[in-house]
Amino acid sequence: MKLTEKEKEARGMLCLPLDDIETIAQLSLKLSNLSPVVGMFKIGKGTFTRFGPDSIKIVQEYNSKVFLDLKYHDIPNTVKDAARAASELGVYMFNVHASGGLEMMKAAYIGAKEGAEKFGQNMPKVIGVTILTSIDDNVLNNELKISGTVNDRVLDLALLTYQAGLDGIVCAASDLSYIKSKIPIDRPFIYVTPGIQGINTKAGADQKRVYSPGEAVRDGSSVLVVGRAITAQKTTEERIQAGYEILQDMAKYL
Repeated sequence: MKLTEKEKEARGMLCLPLDDIETIAQLSLKLSNLSPVVGMFKIGKGTFTRFGPDSIKIVQEYNSKVFLDLKYHDIPNTVKDAARAASELGVYMFNVHASGGLEMMKAAYIGAKEGAEKFGQNMPKVIGVTILTSIDDNVLNNELKISGTVNDRVLDLALLTYQAGLDGIVCAASDLSYIKSKIPIDRPFIYVTPGIQGINTKAGADQKRVYSPGEAVRDGSSVLVVGRAITAQKTTEERIQAGYEILQDMAKYL
């Protein structure tokens, strides 16, 4: 598949979750099929629990970036150790829950830096998860008993993540127009946005704050996490086509 320069740039920003995979063979096949339109792959709790670090090595064999999505959330020393281990594996990026607090996030950064230096790896990007895209104002207020709006809580956690010295946050693309102008711009800050629907395909039903790819890029997303809008298609050709349409929509705003 021949991509334009803008589409190549978009490919580097497009991240596909490697979820619901039962065998290493399935993992390799998905990478082989979708690498032409996807530049980064997300390894979450299910795949890492099944296959461990081998899942990371396989993605790296395809010269693709790894986003290790384990959302560390524990006491600072435990998170520091996990961050050091993530660096040892040579992942491009990993995340922690910003709600773990300032000291925990600082510990994650220190652990990542120590691991990178000790094992001769590039320092991974460390990002803070704000409010999950499955949570809306109703869930926030009535189930979690947290007052205010999702936008306000995302902003609070984003500013805390920035204060901790991390590289960016995970938030819904729909949050960007509210929070991005309020984050200091004295250093680069990454915005990773799940809950992205396709051009002719939908995001997962459990995603409540969704956006189109082009809208996400327009509002400042750095990495777009797109899952079921691609993987739910019936055939390989349809999945590749869905991915390509997403790149085209992103490229309009690059």
